[in-house]
Amino acid sequence: MRNSYFRFKQFTIHQDNCAMKVTTDGCLFGAWVNAKIQATDTLLDIGAGTGLLSLMLSQNRSVKVDAIEIETSCHGQLCQNIGGSPFSGNINPILGDIKEWETDMRYQTVVSNPPFYEKQLRSDQAGINLARHAEGLTLRALFFHANRLMSSQGFFYVLMPFYRKAECLDMASQFELFPASIAEVKQSPFHDPFRVMIEFSATTVHTETETIIIKKNASDYADAFKMLLAPYYLDL
Repeated sequence: MRNSYFRFKQFTIHQDNCAMKVTTDGCLFGAWVNAKIQATDTLLDIGAGTGLLSLMLSQNRSVKVDAIEIETSCHGQLCQNIGGSPFSGNINPILGDIKEWETDMRYQTVVSNPPFYEKQLRSDQAGINLARHAEGLTLRALFFHANRLMSSQGFFYVLMPFYRKAECLDMASQFELFPASIAEVKQSPFHDPFRVMIEFSATTVHTETETIIIKKNASDYADAFKMLLAPYYLDL
């Protein structure tokens, strides 16, 4: 039976009450973002889920994180995971809908691993639908609210299926957000990209591009992946 938790070097993610579990690409996204951000100002995690990103971004960094999650049982697990971590004093778990949530804060860094799918086959479980499907938070709404809550010099980081890369870039342009970094993610050197991680800037910048491979063969992670995840994964 699959474990109901995922143990990292400095914290543990319990996930039995959250529809969306810890994934390899989600971990890679957290490590990739953490390697890029410089700000020590408060961060915003939209759709925080289990708290994976919030906890990863709090590791080895003196920073406050506002982590907002709409689903009640998942918010309870978010609180559990934060409370059981060494970073419990730095992360503020918020139960709420980003579309209705108001704050005077404008964030230097906004991150989201959002619902991926729009107008696609749905589960018969409401929690899974809310986590995976974007009827509750469409791509347009995500960019609108990220832009609304960003500072004038801020950055927005998002993880998306690769097939939505062009759509994501087009949506960002409508809100005058500019791609600073684009990382295409492949399972192996022999696979096509299946995820894309994008850093958007509120100011015009030169775009850096890269490809990150998860496994170089069936039994070993690729070097770049190992370097990013070594601070987190127990077996690296």
